Amino acid sequence: MVERTNGSPWFFILGIALVVVGLAGPLVVDAMTGEVQWIVRGAGVLVAIGGGVLIGFGLRRRRGR
Repeated sequence: MVERTNGSPWFFILGIALVVVGLAGPLVVDAMTGEVQWIVRGAGVLVAIGGGVLIGFGLRRRRGR
């Protein structure tokens, strides 16, 4: 049987922060420049995906796997 550990909350904190920055950052850049910056949006999506991976890793560690 695998022992359940509490794990570190930093995976959740950093993961949520990356998702927020990845989704909101490109919108702020678009609003400031007045046009769509597809490179910035693509980078934002990648950052948000990385945040989701960290959240998933934190959930997996909390379950003791």
